[in-house]
Amino acid sequence: MNPTKDLIGHHLMRVRIRKAIFERLEEIAEEETVRTSEHVTVSDLVRASIYNYLLLHESVRRFEAALEDGEVVILTAPLL
Repeated sequence: MNPTKDLIGHHLMRVRIRKAIFERLEEIAEEETVRTSEHVTVSDLVRASIYNYLLLHESVRRFEAALEDGEVVILTAPLL
């Protein structure tokens, strides 16, 4: 049995990244831990980055659809 299958609503993803990038992410996580007084991990940064990418992608998709429909678009926040 695969223990990750038991995590309902989650998916464990393993990726390879360059060592220099990982080291920089570790530095940023430490800086954020000091800045926020809450423990921040590289995984936290990766999750936040993926979420922000999805927000951006969906905003661009909806923006392009609105332009195709001839709508007037005023961007004030992500379009999710």
